[in-house]
Amino acid sequence: MPAKNHLLATLQDTRAAGRIALCGYFLAGYPTPEAFYRVVRAAQALDVIEYGIPADNPTMDGAVISEAHAVVTDQRGIGAETALALIGGLRDLRVPRFVMTYSRVGRELDGFLRLCIMNGLHGMLAPDMDEDELRFLATIMRALDLAVVTLVDARADDAVLERQVRLGDVVYLKAAPGRTGTAAEIDGALHGVIESAIRRVRALRPEMPIAVGIGIQRPDQVAALAKLGVDMAVIGTKLVERAAEGEQAVQEYVSAMREAGSR
Repeated sequence: MPAKNHLLATLQDTRAAGRIALCGYFLAGYPTPEAFYRVVRAAQALDVIEYGIPADNPTMDGAVISEAHAVVTDQRGIGAETALALIGGLRDLRVPRFVMTYSRVGRELDGFLRLCIMNGLHGMLAPDMDEDELRFLATIMRALDLAVVTLVDARADDAVLERQVRLGDVVYLKAAPGRTGTAAEIDGALHGVIESAIRRVRALRPEMPIAVGIGIQRPDQVAALAKLGVDMAVIGTKLVERAAEGEQAVQEYVSAMREAGSR
């Protein structure tokens, strides 16, 4: 990449400091545009922010986040372009941020990557994108200094895992099976599954940042991931629930999760 990408640099710095980075997911415009700004600013303990782009059919999301999408799209009338503009209103925040979108939503918006740059984003995740499209898009993204975040199930076979590792700049391991909102019990068999996936990623690209999310809801889970050497824990569903409750709920939840992240 032509410059030191802010997201990648932050993950290098937190690794060097001996702790796991904490990333929080916020759906742009939820629960209202005004409240969205307040709850994101309340989450000051986050190291990284993941912004969701509203979609009318969020296929990988469970009930909580799917309902949030419905509120934003149906009740607020917020689409991708408006969502990116709202995200741009938070450019003064110093933490790196990447956007999660469904590929169909991105393709429907003319100049999606240009709008990502204009609105201060540092990376993109499109989990439903096929290999050929992602390979093409990754070349453009790196030229624009946008990090490529690739999602792969921690239980994936070697060929699938290797493809996502080779295509991405950050690999995001999916802890729980199925959709978002399913709890991932890392003290059980999943511990070995994640440990194996990390080992396989490190064998392919030793310095590649590894994130784990989908089902990370409690401080003990963040602590377990930190001990495994994960670079970033991603919290989503529970944070969306707290966002609906207001700034104090967000601040308290994020602080508790962050405190668990020291290795």
